[in-house]
Amino acid sequence: MMRKTISMPDLMAAWIAARIERGQFNNESEYFRDLVRRDQEEEERKAYLVSRLESGSEQLANGAYSDLNSDGAIDRLFDAEG
Repeated sequence: MMRKTISMPDLMAAWIAARIERGQFNNESEYFRDLVRRDQEEEERKAYLVSRLESGSEQLANGAYSDLNSDGAIDRLFDAEG
């Protein structure tokens, strides 16, 4: 496992210490691993959204679309996306 040394302002260090004190994390390493995991997940979500937007844009350009003219149609769209 790789070890890193980081510097940060006292306020940030106090924030992390408070999260550990409240039992939200066992130690600083756990806190930073959680931050990295969340960052990775966020990047994956962004990539997914970009791919969906690009796909939708291509479908619109090809005339493959339908009108969402009712609340039920919009609800079904969001239910299908999960």
